Amino acid sequence: MATQADTELRTLDTADDFAEARLEAVGFVFHGTLPVEGAKRPAVKAGTNLLHFARCAKLERVSDAEAKIWYRTIGVAKGHLDGAVGSNRWKWCKVCEREITQKILNER
Repeated sequence: MATQADTELRTLDTADDFAEARLEAVGFVFHGTLPVEGAKRPAVKAGTNLLHFARCAKLERVSDAEAKIWYRTIGVAKGHLDGAVGSNRWKWCKVCEREITQKILNER
């Protein structure tokens, strides 16, 4: 992922790209179904359309058929996912959500 320094988000097209993003453990990784323009949006299955920290252990179980996108920051991820997937069609991984909530509480 040599282009990470140049971009705020990157599609992880190959298993090697995905493994490298996980190894570097920087940023956030989304996995799920991206809607096709003009087509009907498919139903969201449980366990898909989730945003994780790149180091989250739950990413080991992600299907190869799902789209995977790496983001540098939460702001970029939220903005892109709200626009591309829909604001009510993606969510945080429960483990990552607890971790980020605890981090915010510890900063107070």
